[in-house]
Amino acid sequence: MAAVDCIVKLGGSALTQKNQLETLKAESLQRAAALVHQLYAAGGRRCIVVHGAGSFGHFQAKEHGVASGTLAGFAASDSLRRGLCLTRLSVTKLNHLVTEQLVSCGVPAVGISPFGTWKTAFKNVSEDGIAAVKDVLHSGYVPVLHGDCALDLEQHCCILSGDTITEVLAKEFSPRRVVFLTDVKGIYSCPPDTPGARLVDSIIVDPSGNMEPPVRTSVVPHDTTGGVLSKLQAAVNMVSQSHGAIPVLICKLDSEAAERACLTGELKEGEGTTLSFMEA
Repeated sequence: MAAVDCIVKLGGSALTQKNQLETLKAESLQRAAALVHQLYAAGGRRCIVVHGAGSFGHFQAKEHGVASGTLAGFAASDSLRRGLCLTRLSVTKLNHLVTEQLVSCGVPAVGISPFGTWKTAFKNVSEDGIAAVKDVLHSGYVPVLHGDCALDLEQHCCILSGDTITEVLAKEFSPRRVVFLTDVKGIYSCPPDTPGARLVDSIIVDPSGNMEPPVRTSVVPHDTTGGVLSKLQAAVNMVSQSHGAIPVLICKLDSEAAERACLTGELKEGEGTTLSFMEA
């Protein structure tokens, strides 16, 4: 199978109004789809798309405690089961909208929901659905995965974030680059709305997964996947585990930098954050 050129992770906050239930940012989705089309059309490059849930799924998951599941050995409550079903209805609705937009832009996109084939144990991936992704790629399509619920061997269920899925896919396919497209320019020294926050252009990761410079993050109340911290940790893991063979770029979806990041793997100063590897 030919190499995967790029895994594009579309942030839920970039595609949706995260504080408004199931509210899409239509123009941002159109921009994302046009960008993926450019990537797909550039010399027949293979790519994989993963998107977060944003305001699709997080509210339902939070209300019913889907991320926490049950205590080990306890049966799932009716509320938890209903919450899982409502969450999945919501996240698959967004996956349909994303895939529909990609297809309308000429991308042979096929939505793949992780539920049922990706499983966890204490929230860590124990089984993955890589085989289905390989089949879709091999047949000439662009897989479109998303953050989803997962059945958990110990706590009945949990939330499997798009960031975690991206990390597993990167380990399997060794793409030339992974690009996180978000609603902000990149990673900041502290939350962007904090006085004194500055964009971090470059983060160096050592073999132990330590970052230089260190970054302070925050999570919004209804985000059940860990927000920026989850994204950053997944990015660090990809760079560290590949010993720098997989560079990770983080930039704003609605920017000129996004196209260059996906097509060439380059970001100029002030355009985003690049994570690279340095031997200890």
